Amino acid sequence: MAVKQFIEPELESGRLIFMASLEVKGAFDAAWWPAILKGLRDAKCPQNLCQLTQDYFRWRGALISVNSCKMEKNITKACPQASCCGPGFWNIKYNSLLNLRYNNHTKTVAFAHDLVVMLKAESIREAEDIGNMELSKISAWAK
Repeated sequence: MAVKQFIEPELESGRLIFMASLEVKGAFDAAWWPAILKGLRDAKCPQNLCQLTQDYFRWRGALISVNSCKMEKNITKACPQASCCGPGFWNIKYNSLLNLRYNNHTKTVAFAHDLVVMLKAESIREAEDIGNMELSKISAWAK
């Protein structure tokens, strides 16, 4: 509905609409814990819940055992999949992308780890300029 509400008035007025659909590859695996904790603080989450989340992330590790060989590695990112809190952690992380300062010609809509970037413009050149600017913000966020 958000996409439709953005597009319809622009099409009726004869303006151009451009859309880019982006998918965050390995989204849950790439969710960096410090960014999730910062998102909780930015959202003014109660201190006890921030501390609980920090403790939840502490001392996480992965262990693989093949025959007599074992390898262990500390983990500093990833939303635990199939957990109750994994999707919530991802949403907290993703909010920072949705809350970037976009141009007033731009609208972003997210679903899970997919993102649609829409922009309205008077010309293809204007759309290219706005699109390049907005996509560079998203690229910087991803890094």
